[in-house]
Amino acid sequence: MKLEGIDPQHPSMYFILTVAEVCGYRMRLHFDGYSECHDFWLNADSPNIHPAGWFEKTGHKLQPPKGYKEDEFSWANYLKITKAQAAPKHLFASPDSNGAPIGFQVGMKLEAVDRMNPSLICVATVTDVVDNRFLVHFDNWDDTYDYWCDPSSPYIHPVGWCQEHGKPLTPPQDYPDPENFCWEKYLSETGASAAPTWAFKVRQPHDFLMNMKLEAVDRRTPSLIRVASVEDVEDYRIKIHFDGWSHIYDFWIDSDHPDIHPVGWCSKTGHPLQPPLRPKEPISTTNGSCPTLACKTLPATKTSKYSFHKCPTPGCDGSGHVTGRFTAHYCISGCPLAEKNQGRVKAELSDTENSVRKRNLIAYSQKKKSRHHGRGRPPKYRKIQQDDFQTISSESMHQSLFMSALSAHPDRSLSLCWDQHCKLLPGVAGITASTVAKWTIDEVFSFVQTLTGCEDQAKLFRDEV
Repeated sequence: MKLEGIDPQHPSMYFILTVAEVCGYRMRLHFDGYSECHDFWLNADSPNIHPAGWFEKTGHKLQPPKGYKEDEFSWANYLKITKAQAAPKHLFASPDSNGAPIGFQVGMKLEAVDRMNPSLICVATVTDVVDNRFLVHFDNWDDTYDYWCDPSSPYIHPVGWCQEHGKPLTPPQDYPDPENFCWEKYLSETGASAAPTWAFKVRQPHDFLMNMKLEAVDRRTPSLIRVASVEDVEDYRIKIHFDGWSHIYDFWIDSDHPDIHPVGWCSKTGHPLQPPLRPKEPISTTNGSCPTLACKTLPATKTSKYSFHKCPTPGCDGSGHVTGRFTAHYCISGCPLAEKNQGRVKAELSDTENSVRKRNLIAYSQKKKSRHHGRGRPPKYRKIQQDDFQTISSESMHQSLFMSALSAHPDRSLSLCWDQHCKLLPGVAGITASTVAKWTIDEVFSFVQTLTGCEDQAKLFRDEV
């Protein structure tokens, strides 16, 4: 089935999605025309998905599949060509709204917490409104920092809140004289208005207590839901601990996040629940089955997908990869659950203390310290300098060989590999990157066709372009 939905990495963009897998009340969605590595899981009642045709009725922009032009895309023709059906409208959740205006309109200004750097409160704008939710965008930053929320969110504040509470406010990027930022002047310059104070309705703190039990999605392997406990609490967040697992896997999550469920939710919805990991649990390899713990709970039709892997990590079914670029792994070096790899994955998965972003933030603030004085926002995609690739490591070579250049969207990851690929070119054919940049379609086709095992990809490249 096909539908329309929000890209989790770019919350302002709507894509065509296909239901790739259904498990209980959850489903794995695939971006049409893109690599499987971008697939993601969500609940069937998620407000981030809509029936086919929703974008036309609401005036939103839909990103067509690869190979289609925006002005030429038609749902009727696309469904006919792909021989697929659109997901029926009754399967989607009804808007959670009582009809009363929420008070937020596109273009209104506010102050909002940067969810990726929670110590920062920044100048923000409402850029989209759907039912009782609106999209928060940070002025002069790309949409990878955007997030959807409702008026009760504790992460948004009216204009002037920081000044009233003695908190530092981060002005828009490249704003002249940021130390003397003034809301009145900025609103006049942008011709915008502030969101009304009455529209902000912060919800009451949650009632979770430490040691309470629940069921939670494993962020490192999102297809799994595990038995979990509340390890710690804050007003609007709880810290999740997976029973039987090391505390290095603990993470903070909003108390109203759709990835946490009450005890018994999996049983009621027909979703497998991963039991607590018991110490020194024996691993059976009888009947030629997969020797990992999680695979025992999966039917044969599911485990066959991972019949090749031999990941020795207890509780791992071979799903996901420590780099985040692949949907499966076969050894401990690629396992996102392996304790030895936590230094690599913890930075990407932490809700509030993202070490990678902290390192980027420090580097960024040093470059602009005269203007931001340490309160900068790291760019989503760091530009990789040529000096970083004087030598090509085995890991870089592995990434170059196994990352699909045909299926990845240029805005997602290809730019990050350009420098590695440039370094490889002289050893392949004695050519330079400057030459490649001027190649015609036929020249690219001819080059790719000469690479071992890439004959089909070369033809595909020429046909798609």
